[in-house]
Amino acid sequence: MDERNKWLNAVEKFRIDINTSIKCPHWDKGYLITKDVAFDDNEIDKGGERFIECPACGKFEVVLYRIHPENWYSKNNANDLS
Repeated sequence: MDERNKWLNAVEKFRIDINTSIKCPHWDKGYLITKDVAFDDNEIDKGGERFIECPACGKFEVVLYRIHPENWYSKNNANDLS
């Protein structure tokens, strides 16, 4: 599977289970972390972006959610990408 498809697979796995453990699609060593950023912090149910990043190599993917998954915003306090 090429790297792009591995990233798309990671996006889908996190959509289903935000607590899943996924190795970095770029170098297959570090583990990915997530952070959800709402369009409006006062109305997080209106969607936003999910940042998926490998803290080891710095590669990342951004997913736009207008209709967010059930686990939207659930790990923001556990992982900090800032």
